Amino acid sequence: MVFIQEMKRGLMQRQQGAPMSSILDRTLIFDEFETLDSAIPFIKRSAGIAEIIIVELSIGEGGSFEGKSKHGEKVEMLVAVDKTIPGQPSLAFENI
Repeated sequence: MVFIQEMKRGLMQRQQGAPMSSILDRTLIFDEFETLDSAIPFIKRSAGIAEIIIVELSIGEGGSFEGKSKHGEKVEMLVAVDKTIPGQPSLAFENI
């Protein structure tokens, strides 16, 4: 439902003359994966976390989602993919 609320807000706040297709445009002006990757040292230091793995989701064979680390390794997903929203990364913490 959050995704629909975001679309509604985009519709209500769009600039006059902006094309209707801009409401559905979820393209970001930065690379989320690169931005999160560059923040790892700060997050580790400030939160006292030993290991951080950023997982990039893609659609694999058969239309199912699969997660890969920056090194291309397959990673088990710890968050419900159906609850994610474009442009808003999901977080999952695991005690090791």
